[in-house]
Amino acid sequence: MIRQVHQEDIDLWEVWIEYDQFNPKKFGTLYVLGEILTDHSSTRNAIKMSGASKDKQLVLQVPEKPSGRCRMTEVYYAEPIEDLNQYASISIYAGTQLVATIDEIEVMI
Repeated sequence: MIRQVHQEDIDLWEVWIEYDQFNPKKFGTLYVLGEILTDHSSTRNAIKMSGASKDKQLVLQVPEKPSGRCRMTEVYYAEPIEDLNQYASISIYAGTQLVATIDEIEVMI
């Protein structure tokens, strides 16, 4: 389940894990894909890992909504994971504002 706090700021978030049968040390890769409002500067590394908590929550940070003219930009985050149950949920923040919480992570095998 995805709970979005500000629909006008964030249109879409998708989260999934792709199983990697060729890497015995990792289960696969976690992908987070979303859309954010940005100014016209580069959006490279727009999603950054803020940390992971003891309760298996991944915390990601995106840039705050700029003032003035902005555009919708697709951004992504990817991380190799060792265990399918490494994260139970993902929270995405823009500054100190919670933008979305994802409680269900789809697994693609």
